[in-house]
Amino acid sequence: MELSRWLLRTMPPRPLVVTVPGGTEARLAVERCVRERAWGTAFSPAEANILVVAGVAGHALEPLVEQLWGLIPAPRTRVDVQAANDAPRELDVAVSALHNVDYQHKQATEALSAGDRPESEAGRQEHGSHAEHRSHHSAPSGSGHAEQDQQQHGHHEHHGHHGHDMDGMQLAGGVPMAGRADDRDGLTLDQLHVPLGPLLPLWPPGLVVRTKLQGDVIQQAAVEVLGIGDARGDAFWLRPGRPLKARWLDASAALLAIAGWADAAAVARRLRDQVLTGTPQAEIAGPIRRWGRQVRRSRTLPWLLTGVGQVPDKPSTPRALAGDALTRLYRWVDSLADPKTSVAPPDVADGTPWAVDVLPSVLEGCELATARLIVASLDLDTDMLTVCEAHHG
Repeated sequence: MELSRWLLRTMPPRPLVVTVPGGTEARLAVERCVRERAWGTAFSPAEANILVVAGVAGHALEPLVEQLWGLIPAPRTRVDVQAANDAPRELDVAVSALHNVDYQHKQATEALSAGDRPESEAGRQEHGSHAEHRSHHSAPSGSGHAEQDQQQHGHHEHHGHHGHDMDGMQLAGGVPMAGRADDRDGLTLDQLHVPLGPLLPLWPPGLVVRTKLQGDVIQQAAVEVLGIGDARGDAFWLRPGRPLKARWLDASAALLAIAGWADAAAVARRLRDQVLTGTPQAEIAGPIRRWGRQVRRSRTLPWLLTGVGQVPDKPSTPRALAGDALTRLYRWVDSLADPKTSVAPPDVADGTPWAVDVLPSVLEGCELATARLIVASLDLDTDMLTVCEAHHG
């Protein structure tokens, strides 16, 4: 017992942060606390010992949060950060519970008891398989992604459903059966159904992308956003006076982290937090320019992002989303260096609704390994859809 207490006391916290619609402000506060405490972050349940849910998970997402919670090995703890001001206190509570041997023993005993019941195991299988896809999170040349394949069952409330009808035969436990069809080379290959989201780190809140794969190529894709009707927060980035530079730094950090450049992503998050806390422009302009030059000089990013996520070149395409992933990243970097960039006007036109509509066509024909890069490069603010639904509801 004394050895267990010592091991728990010395265990470093490693949070897995997932965001639900309306939880962007809480997520930013959590990330700031994690950075200031020099904690490492997890990109999959197997790496985590703390599950942090940013925002309020409603009836559509809470079952999936519970499913994700079941994938985290002991010792573990979960906290829900519903407001930005709650982040420091909730993280302190999480660390205390993580290091409490009595709490961990009780939790493990309850988990074992629940696991002995056949209906409990069947309930876990009913939500589908969570195959984790993660690679190259520590090297700048990677295209790392951490996907837990999450089958959505029942009649969850959602915003839209874009793409092709992907209904098919189901195996026991709700796992879709692999079909067969000709691929782009004329070969007959299995078609696998692999959903991405909605609870992934560095992922738009509530977004679900259901893909049909042949090999590692996405043949079909369908997109929906879960939990919009349950969101309690507003569209954080659309608040009057919200600095655009903070949003672009946040988007850049996510894209760079998924691309595997952890150091550049960490600098972007630090600069983002400084902008949000009101650091004077004269003090932060120099560090932003230096970071931007470093990103621009990278030889790996052009190799990794050129041609990825090319959006249709049409008159209706929002200017901020034109081009490929590399073009969009460079656009953010160049805009950050512009001293005239300050805040978004209250009536700023966000490209998220347009991007959600075209995302299936952008993903089709791409390799699965690039899917998260594409989504990150589009900077989808799914919180804005809560505003759209409120206006049209």
